[in-house]
Formats: sequence, C-alpha cells, structure tokens
Amino acid sequence: MEVCGGGDLLTYVRRRRKLKENVSRFIFRQIITGLAYSHTKNVLHRDIKLDNILLTSRGDVKICDFGVSKLVTPGETLTEQCGTPAYIAPEVFRGEGYSGFKSDIWSAGVVLYAMLFGAVPFKASNLSELHRQVLEREPTYKEEEISADALSLLKGILEKDPALRLTSEQILEHKWMNLKKEK
Repeated sequence: MEVCGGGDLLTYVRRRRKLKENVSRFIFRQIITGLAYSHTKNVLHRDIKLDNILLTSRGDVKICDFGVSKLVTPGETLTEQCGTPAYIAPEVFRGEGYSGFKSDIWSAGVVLYAMLFGAVPFKASNLSELHRQVLEREPTYKEEEISADALSLLKGILEKDPALRLTSEQILEHKWMNLKKEK
C-alpha cells in the first residue's frame, strides 16, 4: 500500500481549524476528479468523508476506504443506507430510493463545507435529530467568511433535491474551481 505521509484530511483540517480557499480548491478539485473517474466506472464510494481522504507528503489526494462502495448499473436505484451519518445525503435518509452518484457528490460537498468552515453543516446529539436536520434545515453559511463564488458552489452541491444538485462536471467547470487567485 502506498504511504500517505500527509495523513488524513480530518487531521489536516483540525490542525488548522479551517482551510484557506486556495488550499480547499486544490484538494477539492482532486476529490471531485477522483469521484468523477470512479463514477465513470460505475463505482459508488458511499462513504466520502474527511477521514477517507488521505494526503501524500506533497498534498496530493488519495481517496481511500472503499469498504461500502458498490458497483452499480447505470440507472440503478439504491435503497440501503450506508456511510457516515453527518455526510449522508437527504435522499438516502428519505428511504425512497436514490442514485448513489448524486449522494457521493453531496458527501463531497460536506467535505468542502468542513474545509472552508471547520465543521460539518449538520451536527446533532443523536441520529434521529441529525436525520431531521438534514431533511428539514438548510446549511448555515457564514457568508462573510468565504467568497461569493465558494458560497455559490457550496449551495449548488448541498442542494437537497438531487435532480438540481451539481454534477461532478458542473463542479469542475464552476468559476470557483477555476480561480487562480486567493480570496
């Protein structure tokens, strides 16, 4: 197995409280590119979270822990709930069937939110309260802490309706993802 001397993204973010936008962008672009590649092979990760993103000593991203991943056929509807609760998409909690590709994107959006704000968007003391929050509340954005472009991207990814949620291609084409300057 390859050595990832940079540790996991959870530790990296915790040490810094939150990341600057240019650092978040560098990491997030790699996460989305990796997810997009997996999705072209019809592989769903189903547990994207800070802990499952490893960093090399150069800061390059390695997505790990495909323990609950699934090979799907295009158009397949999933019903099982798996993953880490704070990162699970609303459609998974609804229990009415979902497309795993869009739920992986939601989880990646939670990762981006955590990088930019230093915390996940929904926290609760128990699972039922967390379900309620994810299904009923909108994430709270401290708009003064991030750029308008970062906010626009986050809102597009953390869209509760999976049909309206950004795709990996739309994310990679988003203005914020292609900025060269720091906020």
